[in-house]
Amino acid sequence: MKVMVAYDGSLNSKTALKYAIQKVKQGIGELVVLHVFDRSLFIDYDAVPGAEQMARIESARYVEDARRILEGAGNTKSRIIVEEGDPAEEILRLANAESVDIIFSPPRYRSIAKRAPCPVSIIPGNIVVPLDNTDVPAVTLDLISDEAKATDSKVILLGIVPIHIYNKWEKKELETIKRETSVLMKRVKKNLNERKVETKEIIHSGYPDEEILRVADQYPVSMIIMPTGGNVPSELSKAAAILSDGESGITNKPLVLVHSA
Repeated sequence: MKVMVAYDGSLNSKTALKYAIQKVKQGIGELVVLHVFDRSLFIDYDAVPGAEQMARIESARYVEDARRILEGAGNTKSRIIVEEGDPAEEILRLANAESVDIIFSPPRYRSIAKRAPCPVSIIPGNIVVPLDNTDVPAVTLDLISDEAKATDSKVILLGIVPIHIYNKWEKKELETIKRETSVLMKRVKKNLNERKVETKEIIHSGYPDEEILRVADQYPVSMIIMPTGGNVPSELSKAAAILSDGESGITNKPLVLVHSA
């Protein structure tokens, strides 16, 4: 797997870089760190003499900071690439040229997600966790908490009520599902809040895959964590199958599938 980090020297990009290093170390992969100096900011810029030179010195310092972070991480196959131009365009160009599998980016470049040739994880951002009325295993809560802390991200609990599977005579059943989903969301939120993870609740009605995509397009997303497989089929596991097949527009959102017991 080839991982790219869009590095601008900000604290957010340092968080993204450290997280990417962890992910590369967990498997066999290569890390490409891209820093872009935007010279266009200084065209016809006369307010401060030597402004571009000072910016270049600062840019070089950012690159050295990234180099130190990589050296401190130990044995990681990595490269630092420095370019000039429009940062967003250079990120997209290199991602295509290098056949990158995933991009970790600070929120500053969130606009690249819609045009990137691979998933884009915005760090810090939001971890979207779709839920229904079925319980969440402790191991999944551990994963959500660990990922939220590692990426400094918030968690969006997306409760989904699959109204399409109920007919007009099943209003009581539908209300029961809504109530059970809401109760579960509050329980998960309480658990995550106790772990010092900032959490927001949203509840939608509709087809799970469509509602997940809708919410993921509204927020800068670090990843989507959702159940798949398991012994009992569910609408969420069906949605996971749809979203992971690469044909539904989820390709620009990192998807983490958790096996449901």
